[in-house]
Amino acid sequence: MNEVTKDTLLIGDQHTLRFRTKLAAGEKFIFPAPVNPLIPGLEIVGEPKTDTIVKGKDFNELESLITVTSFDSGSYSIPAFTAYRIKSDGSTDTLSFDGGKLEFTTIQIDTASFKPFDVKDQMNYPYSVREALPWLGLLFLLVLAGYLVGKAIKNIREKRTLFGKPIVVDPPHIVALRTLEKLRNEKLWLTNQKEYYTRVTDTLRGYIESRYTISAMEQTSGEILKDLAKVKMEPKVYKELSDLLNLSDLVKFAKYTAPEQECESAIPSAVRFVNATFLDQIEQSAESDVAQAVGKTKSIKDGGV
Repeated sequence: MNEVTKDTLLIGDQHTLRFRTKLAAGEKFIFPAPVNPLIPGLEIVGEPKTDTIVKGKDFNELESLITVTSFDSGSYSIPAFTAYRIKSDGSTDTLSFDGGKLEFTTIQIDTASFKPFDVKDQMNYPYSVREALPWLGLLFLLVLAGYLVGKAIKNIREKRTLFGKPIVVDPPHIVALRTLEKLRNEKLWLTNQKEYYTRVTDTLRGYIESRYTISAMEQTSGEILKDLAKVKMEPKVYKELSDLLNLSDLVKFAKYTAPEQECESAIPSAVRFVNATFLDQIEQSAESDVAQAVGKTKSIKDGGV
């Protein structure tokens, strides 16, 4: 059986001839390669192939494929193809497959004007909503992501959470006192004095930096004391801080081992400094408020005279 689905082609096109054969169980099939070209102007492309397309219990169905092409326009009557079926008893049957006819043409000509037909414009299919949905979804996600990023940046600047709630920040003296209490409970001086004094003084440096707006975290102990000497502070408080920072430097840099009593007194000394300076800040703020109130009262009186 020869299956031909298309018999008119443009020159250079390839066409596959299909031949099907049924064999009983135990029979063999031989499809000799035909001479190439088949006829003048009609050539075979590649090697003929034979595959089993149906494999049954009592029979098999085979399909032989031959691909042909032509580069000359015209009609071609393909000669018959010969194959052989070898039966189980050893006898041989000769099979013949009709090649059919093929016609190869050049570019189509308009018979009215004898000019080649114009190439048709590309066909545009209507754009469906279903095709647009993934792009709309992606656009929505991009807009949402941009909104969330902008909202997050705004909340960070305003010291709010992602959901807009104000972030409660503890005052510097509360943070310092909480950290010092934690160090006191750890009793780190019993195992590592250097780390202990480092953490104590770092806590004080952080508090001093927030309280007096000086770069205490990057300064040496001497530089900190020099800056603090310019601010209003009780001499006793300043002296106790100076002693603590100097002792800390000895432990950290001179490998000095402080007595246990000095280590234990470091935390209370730091706590007294924080409390004293914090109270000073409250008093200074109250004095400032009173001064402003007096100034406003005097301004009112002067204006009424």
